[in-house]
Amino acid sequence: MKRHHIVGAEVLRDASRDRSERLDIWIEAGRVAALTKPGAAPHFRGDVETIDASGLLAIPGLVNTHTHSQSALLQGAVPGEPLDLFVIRAIARRAPRTERSIYIGALFHAMSMLKRGITAHIDHVRDGLLPTVRGVEAVLRAHRDIGIRAAVAPMYEDRTYIDSLPIDQQALPEDVRGRLRSAQRPPPEEYFKLMEHLVARWRGAEGRLDVMLGVDGPQRCTPKLLELTGEFAARHRIGLHTHLLEAKTQHLMATAEYGGSFVRYLDRYGLMNERSSLAHFVWCTPDDIALAAERRVNVVHNPVSNLILGSGILPVARLLRAGVNVALGTDGQSGAAVSVLDQAKFATLLSRVADTDPKGWVDPRAAFRLATQGGATALGIEGTIEVGSHADIALIDVGGEAWRPRGDLYRHLVMYENGANVRTVLVEGDVVVREGRCVKIDETAVLEEAQAIAEHQARENEPWLAAVDGDSAVLKEQLLRALQRPAAANRFADLH
Repeated sequence: MKRHHIVGAEVLRDASRDRSERLDIWIEAGRVAALTKPGAAPHFRGDVETIDASGLLAIPGLVNTHTHSQSALLQGAVPGEPLDLFVIRAIARRAPRTERSIYIGALFHAMSMLKRGITAHIDHVRDGLLPTVRGVEAVLRAHRDIGIRAAVAPMYEDRTYIDSLPIDQQALPEDVRGRLRSAQRPPPEEYFKLMEHLVARWRGAEGRLDVMLGVDGPQRCTPKLLELTGEFAARHRIGLHTHLLEAKTQHLMATAEYGGSFVRYLDRYGLMNERSSLAHFVWCTPDDIALAAERRVNVVHNPVSNLILGSGILPVARLLRAGVNVALGTDGQSGAAVSVLDQAKFATLLSRVADTDPKGWVDPRAAFRLATQGGATALGIEGTIEVGSHADIALIDVGGEAWRPRGDLYRHLVMYENGANVRTVLVEGDVVVREGRCVKIDETAVLEEAQAIAEHQARENEPWLAAVDGDSAVLKEQLLRALQRPAAANRFADLH
């Protein structure tokens, strides 16, 4: 692994700093080896690559703590609709995917992130009803080949989707009910065979790859599956990444069938701890927040996705006041660009309609912390530029209109920058983006192949999507009625 010397940059070490500093960054063995004043004696000599960062701002790499690489080839193709209808259509895309198409989708997804300064992510990857070795390893190879840091969490659940909804199934036409219940999952033991293989082969690979458990939200899991998940997590000291309380329908399910709290329900199985990351958490209660803080779990705020799907507004300031670690995620690429800085902006703005007291608003500096250290904590890394930190660094051109005239550093990062001005990116001390281009792949070839695969998959899935259109219309009636029910929490904007 090469040693690097970054010279000429202004350096923002982390969000605790009031301002950036002029420093040279010395990198060795994947870590920041030294930070020295410009012109100081060299920290080391010999085989070292000098990176001229004049006019650039060095920031800790951004972390995308909830995303789905399988969505990348659906970019711009999926309309926004309530979550449960969105999922019905997502499940309907049953056309087989080749190992190559899975690889190219993950490669395109990682490329989109790296070019926006995202150096690490949790990939909650869907690969059919039961994840396969070939599918998940294709994703891991893509992340390995392009150079991004990744924890891959294969998705699995053993209840059919219709059983996870607070609706009267008997009110549905029999043929609709039959189709929605037809996709039976393989037994959970098969999932843990896959996970044993992945743990043995991929944990710690390249110093930047890992795997996590990715069972879906508890409303989609039997008690047996959750019990096995807790046992596996404890035996391997491995994290769980899951959707939790994303939509009001899940809040209603928790209230009706799970003792009022999915958080307490998962806690029974030992799944609430510092290695767990809960995506969305929009419909949490004060009791949920208190237990999340006590168990030191990580909550992932996905503000843009929540708006696209009409899921509601996470009370992020309440979580932060309670001491919960909050990170940011983009969710699927099918709905919006994978920009963590965009998520930081929306986290800032949405806090202003969730709290009338400005003291409860998330300011840009706090939002930047969520985008870096918040996500890094969930992945077990630092999210800082300090001696000993993993050398995950993004260099941003601060000479353009987004940065001139220059005001508060954090306001520029969160309110004006979206990653478009990222020029150079290092992951684990390795240069993976140079002059705005990914250096380990042929970007043009990836884009061309991604387009061809996306067009082919769209044609293959047309019959499946057409078949589910009628079912969705019937289901929509019941779901909309469910969303009108009174609930203990409210996460929608209530306009009078």
